[in-house]
Amino acid sequence: MAKPYFWRSTTAMAFDGLFLAAISAELSGLTGSRVDRIFQPEKETVILHLRKGRDTRKLLLCSLSDQARVHLTTASFTNPPTPPLFCMVLRKHLEGGILTAVEQPGLERVLKLHFNTTDELGRQAPRLLLIEIMGKHSNIILLNPEGSIIDAARRYTHAVSRHREVLPGRPYVPPPAQDKADPRKLDDEAFTRLLYEGNWGDPLERLLVNRLAGVGPETAREIIHRAGLPAGTTLEGCGAYEVNRLYQALGEVLAATGPAAWKPEVILRPEGEPLAFASFELHQYQGLPREHPATPGAACDYFYSLRREHQLLEGTRRSLEHVLEKELKRCRKKEGLQAATVAEAAGAEEFRLAGELITANIYRIKKGQASLTAANFYDPDGEPVTIELDPSRTPAENAQWYFNRYNKAKHAARLAAAQLEQTKAEIAYLESIAQAVSMAATRDDLEEIRRELRQAGYLPEERDKQKPGKKAAKPEAHQPSRPLEFTSPDGFKILVGKNNRQNDWLTLKQAADGDLWLHAKDIPGSHVIIRTGGREVPATTLETAARLAARYSRAGQSSRVPVDYTLVKHVRKPPGARPGMVIYDHQRTVYVTPAE
Repeated sequence: MAKPYFWRSTTAMAFDGLFLAAISAELSGLTGSRVDRIFQPEKETVILHLRKGRDTRKLLLCSLSDQARVHLTTASFTNPPTPPLFCMVLRKHLEGGILTAVEQPGLERVLKLHFNTTDELGRQAPRLLLIEIMGKHSNIILLNPEGSIIDAARRYTHAVSRHREVLPGRPYVPPPAQDKADPRKLDDEAFTRLLYEGNWGDPLERLLVNRLAGVGPETAREIIHRAGLPAGTTLEGCGAYEVNRLYQALGEVLAATGPAAWKPEVILRPEGEPLAFASFELHQYQGLPREHPATPGAACDYFYSLRREHQLLEGTRRSLEHVLEKELKRCRKKEGLQAATVAEAAGAEEFRLAGELITANIYRIKKGQASLTAANFYDPDGEPVTIELDPSRTPAENAQWYFNRYNKAKHAARLAAAQLEQTKAEIAYLESIAQAVSMAATRDDLEEIRRELRQAGYLPEERDKQKPGKKAAKPEAHQPSRPLEFTSPDGFKILVGKNNRQNDWLTLKQAADGDLWLHAKDIPGSHVIIRTGGREVPATTLETAARLAARYSRAGQSSRVPVDYTLVKHVRKPPGARPGMVIYDHQRTVYVTPAE
């Protein structure tokens, strides 16, 4: 069995010239469509609604540096209340126009959309909309028939680019020519010559990208993989056989890019994050999950929708983690101060002893005396103790001053001890939320945690924008999301809570008294329930559930994690306890390695 490709830590991008050629072929079927509406939901993202007969399609154009692309989309976007200036310009010049042609110059990463429109006087006014997909230099540019720029998504002067200015009224200057060979026109001899003109020490991936038009890093790696050559192979390590294999692999990839041979793929990481996409099968990612959308545009749309969802998920996760880190830092600082106050109470006994020794030896103390040395009658050996006195006070006043210090220290210690327990409970609660945040797999899971933080006062309440004089709407009741479900080797259902509210709902509302409850011992984590149905739980099921309890806890990466288990009827929630916090008894403990 072939080994899976070792993917890089960053997301693989496949929007090269060959993929754009597939998009161009797909969009050519939209010629004759009328521009119905235009929106700009984000700074450098434009959506054209193209209507042909009764069918309306959404064409997305994006010039963001890390996600520049053009494709049909089914995604929904939120538009700003006021359209940006570039959107208004596009509406003025393109709405009502007809898409007449879709053109890609060679295998350049430039797509030209030709429109027939009419001006204010009803005269024909052709317009050309360009999308340049070139990393940080990507852009969306609208041109008039004379080739002058009407407007662009990104305007800049020579201060940004020495090659050209992109400003309204300036003549359009194409991006610099890259002097690369069209791989579709190369025979084996021309391909060999082209390779050998490169630097012999360069990796093949770099040579293919630098010498062949339309071939990006992702496609180059696919060609090398199909040729059976190791990643990182240099030209110096290739003979005639290896070069011939490269040429054959290039031919396979080129043949797969034609509309009749399309087999679009989206490759996913094991955890579901999108990794790569192409209009053909990506053999280099063996062993990884993949999806097969119907068209190259659908593959691109699916990839970026997943990527957007993942970015929003991680952004929400980071914002909640920031709140929790801040609150935990505050609590731990408070815990240190309270622990120090409790520790100081140990020295309070010295104040009481001093007061008692002064009282017992008051007849020996003369007014104005600065210290007293007396035998400690609590010490079996009667060791002498020296006590400082305030010469301005009488002996009785000195004794009272020490007793007051003693009483004050003891009172402060009692308060600090109670507050310390509350602080430790708050830290445990915050750590349980932090564990739930790290476990969350969807934005709905994180929104549920956000609501819990609002209810607990760690986040401000959301304020609905109400018109003056209108009553505020009642807050919407949210049901906890569904817990994770597993089935043990013996057929028992195992439920795992994903956050504190769900833990409460699962343990206190859904579980029966005879079900088995598990939790990592003294470690923030999920409540786990084995639905017994009155049956005895086999050891294999108990071990499976215990390993899940260990996995979905803060000790998920440890070994020999202690997990407590008991019947649900022995689990209860103390009055006033925070969400997810319970007490239990009649428990037993097992030590397990977390499930993978």
